[in-house]
Amino acid sequence: MTTLPPNIRERRFEVDANFVQWRLDRFLSNRLGRLSRTKAASIIKHGDLSIHPARKLKPSLKLRLHDVVILREHLPQEVVQDGEVRVLHEDDDLLVLHKPAGMLVHESAKVRQNTIQGFLERAGWPEAEAAHRLDKETSGVLICAPSRQRVSQLRGMFASEHPEKVYRAIVCDPEGRWRSPQRETLTWPLGLVEGPVLSLRMGHGTQSCTTHVQPLAWVDDPTWGPMVDLQVTIETGRQHQIRVHLDMAGTPIAGDKLYGQTDAFFMASCQDPVDPDLLATLPFPRQALHAWRLRMAHPADRKSVLFEAPLPDYWQRFDHFAGWPEP
Repeated sequence: MTTLPPNIRERRFEVDANFVQWRLDRFLSNRLGRLSRTKAASIIKHGDLSIHPARKLKPSLKLRLHDVVILREHLPQEVVQDGEVRVLHEDDDLLVLHKPAGMLVHESAKVRQNTIQGFLERAGWPEAEAAHRLDKETSGVLICAPSRQRVSQLRGMFASEHPEKVYRAIVCDPEGRWRSPQRETLTWPLGLVEGPVLSLRMGHGTQSCTTHVQPLAWVDDPTWGPMVDLQVTIETGRQHQIRVHLDMAGTPIAGDKLYGQTDAFFMASCQDPVDPDLLATLPFPRQALHAWRLRMAHPADRKSVLFEAPLPDYWQRFDHFAGWPEP
């Protein structure tokens, strides 16, 4: 079991020429955003706050150029998934991980410790960083730079060379959209959708993108009905591209809480991700999307290398695939 240090998020705010002689409570309210002066004053009096060079803190303290205000948030301890992370490959130039579903790559406003970045630090790679990203609930191959010297090179390779990414997805398919081994290419352009979850949900837009879909197997689940195992390859990397393209095709990924669901469902799942009543309405507790294979040029010698992450247990239901149903 991983022993974690106290979960403290430290934020540092340097005073530049725009804030000289501002009151400390006004400065905090500005820097933290949507924070009242009353709440800022409460943080100054009762919170874990300091200033460098050190002076006595009070809401009316006038700030000086190059002061640094340091705020520490004491957060609840998190359950981390370090034991589920697997190292698929390691050398001086590449560190390849199998990221478990449920683990963020980088910290967010709500999650600080259960992240790949945190895992790397705890596991003895203090300079390592992820070269690309996977959604929280997506498992699979994640390429990391083992040292700071490799970070910009690897991220540049993902931006310009577009390594080949092959995913596996399980979708609900009640109408038989994919009940054939015929490969199909989806090219609907994408963009953000206006609505309560504006910052997250994608839909029809102007950003071009290409998703290749190859159905592999079909089962008629006794509870959830027809489900299909898809092999998905993307030529572009738009936000949520696979999830939204499959939803547009009428076959949302099984377990996806954002696509194929109402805004109310998604907002409720954000409030309580483990609500048993909500999870009971989904085939899986997390979206069945897996970053299965990734092929790229090795950064040292440019030779092609292929990495593969074993499929999660969800895919066992396809082990006895006996062929496609009659049309």
